[in-house]
Amino acid sequence: MDNLIGINGLRKSWTKHRQLKRPWQAHTYIAIDIETTGLDPINDQILSIAWVPVKPPMILIGEAQYHEFCIGSDVDLQQSPTIHGLTKAQLSSGGDVKKVLKDLEDKLYGCVMVCHHRSLDWSYLRHNSLTKNLHFEPLGVFDTLSYEKNKMSFDNDCQLNNSRLTLSSCRSKYGLPNYTSHHALDDAIACAELFLAQATKIKPFNEKLGFLLKQSR
Repeated sequence: MDNLIGINGLRKSWTKHRQLKRPWQAHTYIAIDIETTGLDPINDQILSIAWVPVKPPMILIGEAQYHEFCIGSDVDLQQSPTIHGLTKAQLSSGGDVKKVLKDLEDKLYGCVMVCHHRSLDWSYLRHNSLTKNLHFEPLGVFDTLSYEKNKMSFDNDCQLNNSRLTLSSCRSKYGLPNYTSHHALDDAIACAELFLAQATKIKPFNEKLGFLLKQSR
């Protein structure tokens, strides 16, 4: 049994290695945004989630998903009604979070996850109580925030600060319009647009996926 597990692990690793050597445009990406009650993936709550597939150069808006989740009356929404526009009345009839997250688990398999704050979104998918029995296995994770931060760290004339790394600020550098709603679906689409703008700026246009992912760490 141990040998079988080892062989399967090697096979999976080799398959992933081969896929990472393909041009980045040959892959499917899933841009994700998660709205939560706070920054602690273990103790805070997921309020809503959205994702949209990307098959370069297209964003498949027709296949986008948006879900709000039902929460208990004892949950403190903190600043969510102000920031996200999500109230307890609105969330009292939310969807089946387990089914939605299982659908996302299936959707991410073999694709590349795209987000604007990997340490937050990816942590919620791995460590939140709602995802305890799920195993998200994207081919990789591209963080549009980290990509921009890495670019800025090499620019001697650019002072690194958080205000220049917001989704809106990063989009403005590529001439993309400003979305101000802080709605999960709007932010997922905004992140997808930013990803395409960033990826197409990398020289040459046919860079391998592995190289692209390294730029966003």
